[in-house]
Amino acid sequence: MLKIHFYLLLFGVIVLSSCKDSVSDKSEGVIEYKVTYPKMDKTNFMLDFMPKEMRMYFKDNKYITTVSAGMGTFKTEFVCDQATDEFFQLVKLINKKYVLRLTGKEIPNTLKNLPEYQIEFVDEYKEILGYVCKKAIVTVKNETNDAFTVFYTKDINIENPNWCNQFAPIDGVMLEYQYDKYDICMRFEAKKVKFEKVKDNVFEIPSEYKAVTFDEMEQEMTEIFDSFK
Repeated sequence: MLKIHFYLLLFGVIVLSSCKDSVSDKSEGVIEYKVTYPKMDKTNFMLDFMPKEMRMYFKDNKYITTVSAGMGTFKTEFVCDQATDEFFQLVKLINKKYVLRLTGKEIPNTLKNLPEYQIEFVDEYKEILGYVCKKAIVTVKNETNDAFTVFYTKDINIENPNWCNQFAPIDGVMLEYQYDKYDICMRFEAKKVKFEKVKDNVFEIPSEYKAVTFDEMEQEMTEIFDSFK
């Protein structure tokens, strides 16, 4: 009988600990994505040095996405905070550290420098990691009119998650999508969603990063990704 009571007590402790770390309203946690390069030659040896994973931490309707490569020598992050109307892009390459900060109208004005997306919402669905995701077809208004599919869900509690990017009309968290920039096409596919407490310092901008303009950041990123080709 004593042994039974012990196991019941142990089970209770485990359950309480799990409840403490989890987030029941799905408003806080991390999404892990697999990153692939559908337009890159599979024999290109530089594929081994490209980022293979992206993580997205979210809390209180703000989020940060982070990718890294070369055992951490290269790292880029995007921070979107709707409450403060701020967007940050951070880049670290060995000992170089840069940050681009945009606020208010600077965000939509900067997006005008990027190719426009035409988004068609389709009455088709796909289950990803247990989430029912709606399909959208995105056509890039560029010379080749590239098109790709997106699958997104409204079952992850981030309000208007794409307000700061070209996918703004998509009112849901994308679990499969594609992004073409710096002549590199990256495909993102969610492989894990975990609702858990996220520390506030995850979203903090390190003071040692040097502030740069949009044009300076674009030049730096272009040089970095050119080295991957």
